[in-house]
Amino acid sequence: MKTKKLFGILILFLSVLCFTSCNKDEEGFSKEEIQQALFDLKGTYHGTVQVAYYHGSDITELQNAIAVSRDSLKFNMSLLPLSELISDETIAERLCEIGEVSVMAGYEFLQMDYGAIHFMLYPKDITILGGYGAPPSIRLVFAQTFGGDAEVGNNFIMFNISPLELWVNGKKYEDFPRLVYHFRGNYE
Repeated sequence: MKTKKLFGILILFLSVLCFTSCNKDEEGFSKEEIQQALFDLKGTYHGTVQVAYYHGSDITELQNAIAVSRDSLKFNMSLLPLSELISDETIAERLCEIGEVSVMAGYEFLQMDYGAIHFMLYPKDITILGGYGAPPSIRLVFAQTFGGDAEVGNNFIMFNISPLELWVNGKKYEDFPRLVYHFRGNYE
């Protein structure tokens, strides 16, 4: 009888220990784990960008793309694929003039295991001023629902960024084609 009680107490103790050890996963990552992930991602990545319609076919592939990871991600995004799809000639010409913008995005780490880091990206909107006799002001609003993966041992990163809205001189451009920029790159 004593053996059954001791065995029952041992099972109860192990169950409680198991549940309390799982509790850490729900709280998120510690500051040290986040700092380590940022350190592991640190680098200048060179690669390619595939531009595709959101849930659709590929449009183009851009070579010599660059993304820089420090405490946040900085990505050079070409506006030329967008300019080719805009029907308004004035806006398309303005996007061609601008050519490339630098997108800054913050990280949210979702999972880190076996040298792989899975994350969400939160890109900041971009505003290029104009107006008052100058070319029109342009504002790009980005989706906050994309992210990526990094393989630390292979110095590899891939992620998606998607411009969600285009605003021209304070007015939303209604015929904006929804695109996704998919970056894949390595650093040495």
